[in-house]
This record gives sequence, structure tokens and C-alpha cells, in this order.
Amino acid sequence: MTLIKKDQINFQKVYYFLVLAFAFSLPLSRAAISFFTIIFPLIWIIEGNFKQKFSLIQNSKALLLLAAFLGLIFMSILWSSDTKLALKTIRISAYLLTVFVLATSMKQEWSEKVITFFLYGMLISEICAYTIFFDIYPINGRSSDYPSPFMQHIDYSVFLAFASILLLHRLFSSHYTLKEKSLMGLFFLSVTINLFISIGRTGQLAFIVALLVSIIIHFRLSLKALLLFLLLSIGTFFTAYSTVDNFQKRVQAGINDIEKIKKGNLESSWGTRIAYMIVSYDIFLRDPILGVGAGNNSVAVKESFQRKDYGFSKEMQAFMEKFHLHNQYLMILVPYGLVGLILFLSLFYYLLRLDISNRHIKELSILFFTVFLVGFLPEPLLRKQFTVGLFVLFCGIFINASIQTNQHREGED
Repeated sequence: MTLIKKDQINFQKVYYFLVLAFAFSLPLSRAAISFFTIIFPLIWIIEGNFKQKFSLIQNSKALLLLAAFLGLIFMSILWSSDTKLALKTIRISAYLLTVFVLATSMKQEWSEKVITFFLYGMLISEICAYTIFFDIYPINGRSSDYPSPFMQHIDYSVFLAFASILLLHRLFSSHYTLKEKSLMGLFFLSVTINLFISIGRTGQLAFIVALLVSIIIHFRLSLKALLLFLLLSIGTFFTAYSTVDNFQKRVQAGINDIEKIKKGNLESSWGTRIAYMIVSYDIFLRDPILGVGAGNNSVAVKESFQRKDYGFSKEMQAFMEKFHLHNQYLMILVPYGLVGLILFLSLFYYLLRLDISNRHIKELSILFFTVFLVGFLPEPLLRKQFTVGLFVLFCGIFINASIQTNQHREGED
């Protein structure tokens, strides 16, 4: 039996085909995400050449901050009282290690094709979603009221929001022919309609904010830009509200939540999120610097209920003790304290400031991180497998583009 030697492997081709497969399968398969977040680091280690790789990491503030943030997460097991839950949290956080692989191993010229393959995967997902919505076939047992074929509705809404903004960004670009833009325009309409027939308000909110940012990027902060934003956002809202039952129901549910909150009743979707903020504040005051440790959120919430009567029903308390804090920022502040939150916000500061010479990729990076920063408010997206996978892929692409830009400039000097 002849073994393949390491020097016979074309690692660039391996990375290239793997990242295309990762991008395509990302919206379609949970198992694929697990596979690629294991295989990428494994190949990275087999390839070796660590001196060059670590040099690239050392010269990237974003990667250094990501390393520091992950280091804090891994170390927090030392002060977590629930080791089992801590290990579960660390396992999903370990997916972020793949960012280092993609950022140091990709080629900048791959970016557009990788993004296109992601859109191909979204197209397949779209077809499946409409198959469910029109009662053609109940994929994974889903009904027309829940047209999310492969993931939870909140996660899918984030995918749809970014895909819609990505397509709009390409429509604004001068890089594509009229024929290409016509096809992308139809795809954009399909994705945006899908976003509003889904029941994920997280993605809908992220889309509206990213739409404003996109218009400002292309038309600057002007009266024209604001009027265009108002026209598109209000037009989209009223069209969706008057034609899509799912969206109308979710809007009405949101209005009902607000009415309850005004009366001091937090027994609702939005009310529960406010309740988590109240309880998290008390937990933070007890452990402000390093937090309660990874995976210890539920334990800390339960202890807060034992210390203080918040006036919540037993059913609501049981729910809050069982589930996550429904806010990514709280999911950083409570287990990792001020140190964790500062590292986290600093990471996104440098991600938004990445120096990327390709203007199209640079603008897309701002839109992508906008979607996540907004999506973090109602949901801990970095705790969920699909949205973590989405973050890993595009964060790797954008940091890699920044590294390539810096290398090119150093070469010119």
C-alpha cells in the first residue's frame, strides 16, 4: 500500500475545494458544518508551516483579539460551577477556531466564487422553503406556517437577511452585466419575500438596519439616501403586511407583546427578553469582572430567583432557568464579565475596521457584521451551529482579504 506523502499534497487545491463545499452546504446541512469545522483545522495542522501562519495571526489585530476572547472562554471553565454545561459551551465556541484556518489559508481571488457558492446553497434552500410554504411537500415535517427547511426559523431569517443584502450589494455594483443583474434581481426578490414569509423577526430587523447601511454606503448620508431608505423599508413593510399572513401574525404578536410590557406583564416573547436583561444585571453585579463562567448562565439565573422575587410566574421562571439569555451581549457579559464584553466589542470594532483593498469585499464586510451586531440583540447567534458556521465562513473571508491587502502593500514597499 502506497501512502501519500505530505509534500505530494497540493494543500491550496484541498483548501479551495473544501471551502467551496463548505460555502455551498452551509445553509443546507448541520452535519456538514460539524464536518468542515473539524476537517479544516486538521488539514491546517497536517500542512504545518506554523511559523508563517503564526506570523500572519500576530499581524492581525482581529485574529489576536479572537484568540484572546477564545482563550478567556476556554479558561472560564476554571470558575464555572457546571463543568458539563461549560464543556458544551466551549464545544460550540471551538467552531470559531476555523476562522484562523480560513484567514491564513485562503487566496483573495477565491472570495467571489466562494460567496457565489454560498448563494447557490441558499438557492437550493429557497426552493425547499417555497416547497414547504406552498404545501407541495413538508420537508423535515415542516408546515406552511414554518417554511424553514433545515434550521430554526430565527437562524434561517439571519441567513435570508444576509443573502438579501448580499444580492442587493451586487445589484448596486458595477462588476456585473445586465443579464447577471437581472437574474440576481429575481433572486433578490425571492429571498426578500422568503424573509418576510418566515417567522424570524431577528432577520427582518437585521435586514432593515443593514438596508439603511447599504444605502448610506452607496449614496452617502444624504437626504436622497434617507428618502430611498424610507421608501424601500416602508414599502417592503406594508407590502409584506398586506400580503403575507405569517408576517402579519408576527407583527400583531409584537404589538401584543408591547401592550403587555406597558402593563408590566413580561409573559411574552419580547417581555421575556426584558426579564432576562433584568436578571442578568443582578448576576453581573455579583460577578462583574470575569463573570460566572462558561455554561453557568442557567445556574446563575436559578440562584437569582432564589435570592429575589421578581414577580414572574412559576412557568416563566422555569422557562428562564432552562433556556439561554436570548441576547448575545448578555451571553458574553454574564459568563465572562466586563473583560469578556470588552474583548468581544473590541473584536467587532477591528472587524469593522479591516483594511481591505477590494472595495466590494470591504463594503460587504461592513454589511455582514451589521447583520450580526443587530441580530445579537434578540438572539445569541454565536451559540447556534448554523449562524456560527455563517460567521466562521465570512469572518474568515474578510480577515483573509485584509491579510492579503497588507501583504500586497508590504510587497510594494
